[in-house]
Amino acid sequence: MLTVIRSTLKLLFRNKAFWIFLIFAPAATLFILNVNETYSMTEDTAANFEIVEIEADDKVAYYGGAKAYTVKVYDASGSDMSEQLLNDLADTGMYSVCRASTPGITSEELEAHINSDAYNDRMGAVLYLRPDFDEQIACGDTEGALEIFIVSDDARTELLESDVKLILQQLILAGSPENVEDIRSVMPSRQIVNIEAEGARVLSREQNNEKMELGYAFSFMTLGFVFCGAFISHTVIEEQKNMVYTRIRLTGNRDITYLAAKFICTFITSSIITAILAAGTAVFKLAGTELALGNFILLVFLQGLIFSTLSLILGILAGEIMTSNFAAFTVWCMSSLFAGLYFPLDDSSDVIKAISYAMPQRWFMEGVDMFFFKDNMAVLFIMGVTAAYLMIILSIGNVGIKLKKQEA
Repeated sequence: MLTVIRSTLKLLFRNKAFWIFLIFAPAATLFILNVNETYSMTEDTAANFEIVEIEADDKVAYYGGAKAYTVKVYDASGSDMSEQLLNDLADTGMYSVCRASTPGITSEELEAHINSDAYNDRMGAVLYLRPDFDEQIACGDTEGALEIFIVSDDARTELLESDVKLILQQLILAGSPENVEDIRSVMPSRQIVNIEAEGARVLSREQNNEKMELGYAFSFMTLGFVFCGAFISHTVIEEQKNMVYTRIRLTGNRDITYLAAKFICTFITSSIITAILAAGTAVFKLAGTELALGNFILLVFLQGLIFSTLSLILGILAGEIMTSNFAAFTVWCMSSLFAGLYFPLDDSSDVIKAISYAMPQRWFMEGVDMFFFKDNMAVLFIMGVTAAYLMIILSIGNVGIKLKKQEA
């Protein structure tokens, strides 16, 4: 076993491409962690929502997210007062407001549009602003200024109606859009607060931002680990082609012993690439981090050990160097995407969410949350995840080697 380990490491360290990935992944990770960009949305979501301009026949289902309460607006007024109303609704952060400018629309045309919306589109409510919207507001007639048509059974409809009435009352008191801010300056200020549900974790803005940074960092590190594992698999492929593996078996070494030697090589390379990252973080002094450096290094190393081993096994089963490289790239690309490292998967379909549970990074990001909340079970959790994935991967690898031996 020691001979196999030594010969494999010698071949690796003579490979220039191996050194490129060994240095590139930690360097890219350090760059991401030192950019200090704001990736997450601010807690006050009001500034992140705008009115979407559409045509009367457009479907609003394409504009709102899966969980958004979408309001389609037929604006026959087009005044500053109606603009103020819709901006205030959008600024609450609770509604996706889509406006169709419809001056001169008749009651028959409006009814036809609403019927089509109810049966052929997806939205919470339809809002019709009358042409004399400003005059009705000046008279204090909120019911004559607009109409609300309910086209869903969403419980948030009551909240929409309440918000519309509140904004209209403020417009009546102000008399014009220019005076709205003066009226609101003497009213209680609004603050959005995240409320933690039972069994759920609500991250702060800083924690959400760091979690996004860590997602990108994990992605770059995964790239380095999968290709380092692929280079180890190249040695296996070459040994099989050059009959070295056959001679090793003739010495009495079993398949499991050979696989264990290669796994030890992945452990060593994973340790080296993690050590380079740890040295870099010590030099650059990462500031403002919510995750302790030791916990971060532990997450990177265990995640890297999984992907180096997975890449090794895929290369062994592929039997060709180019196929091994393609498999390594595919594993990195697809696993990072479906694990939600680039963007949250909260609004994705149930199928996508189910796929994400099979990705190792998904569970390591869960470990990040646990570290943020000082969960004492965090280390045990990620150790259990690592052990489970390694057992599955190595078992498949052992069976695969035996099957390839039978085929030969």
